[in-house]
Formats: sequence, structure tokens, C-alpha cells
Amino acid sequence: MKKYYNLMLAAMVALVMTGVFTSCVDDDVDQAMALSGQWKGDFGMYYYYDYRGRTYRFDSYDTDIIFYPDYDYATHGYGKQVDFYMEGPYSYQYYYFNWIIQDGVIYLDYPYDAELNTAIYDYRMTSDFITGYFGDTNTRFTLRKLVDYYDWNSYNGNYGHGGFVSGWGWDDYGYYYSKSRDGKAVQTDSLEEGRVIRRGNRFLE
Repeated sequence: MKKYYNLMLAAMVALVMTGVFTSCVDDDVDQAMALSGQWKGDFGMYYYYDYRGRTYRFDSYDTDIIFYPDYDYATHGYGKQVDFYMEGPYSYQYYYFNWIIQDGVIYLDYPYDAELNTAIYDYRMTSDFITGYFGDTNTRFTLRKLVDYYDWNSYNGNYGHGGFVSGWGWDDYGYYYSKSRDGKAVQTDSLEEGRVIRRGNRFLE
């Protein structure tokens, strides 16, 4: 009888754990679906620029960012981000990044700018906006959604492709860019005498 009880208890624990795991996975899928798409808002970005031995910091005032799932309903994917600046030698900077949602945490990985890698905690996300915190900081960011990935078919008539998805899509803003040797994009309409020496996120500081 005792052996039967132990087997039943083990089976119940396994069933509960499976249910918890399935619930977490389902939650991550739901959140990833809500995250996928195009967002806009102050993401806290900046860059330091060295000009003739003097260093200047320029803060972005707005960010346009897209989260693409690797496939439909995936909890991971890649993204493209453009930060806009009112002052400084560059009117924008942009990045590639990878993202994943695990157990309700959004992780961002920037292959060319590892210092920007971060996790987003304690966030609240709807179909219209997301607000949360980077790492263990106390500064909250807020982005509003412009286009939902799963509604792009109604937005541009081609499910998951076209519009902002094909190529960069940022040339709709009238920008021109080329690739540098390290794979980052640089602005070609600026006569640069200095150089960007560091990029960062003021919400992480």
C-alpha cells in the first residue's frame, strides 16, 4: 500500500510540474506574440562621440524598434532598432539584436554591441504598449506599438513580409546608409571628423 501511495504521489508531482512548465511555456508564447511587431518610444539610448580629443554625449529622443519571431508563435527571434537624435553628428544610429522570452523575462542580445545586452523585468505589455525595467534599475521605459507582426497582412497585404519586413524598410524615412567593416551601418551623408567611441543605454545606469 505504501509503495502504491509513493508511486501515486510521484505521478501527481510530475503531473503538477508538467502543468506548471506548460503554463510557463504558454505564457511565454502569448507574450512573444504580443511583443512581435514594431514599437516606438524612448528606449534610453545614447552614444559618446570623440571629436579632436574631446568627448561628447548625445542622448536619443526616440527609438523605432521591430521584434521579428524566428517563425510564427516562436518565443525567440531577431530585431532591428533605430535611435533618433536631435543633436550630434548623427541623426540616427541603428542595431541588429536577438531576443528571447524565458519564464516571463525578455532578454536582448546585441551581437555588435555586447555592452547593450540586457534583460527586461517586471514589464506590463498589452497589444498597444509595453512598460518595464532594464535589469535591476529603477527607471521605467514605455513603448507604444505601431504595427503588430500578426496583423501585418492587413497592414500591407502580405502576411509577415513586405512593408517594414522586406530589407531594412528604413529608407522610407529618406535615410541613406552603407555597411562598415564590422557589419554596423553608418550614415553616409555626414562628413565625419570624429568617431563614436561608445554606445549605451542611460536606463541601465
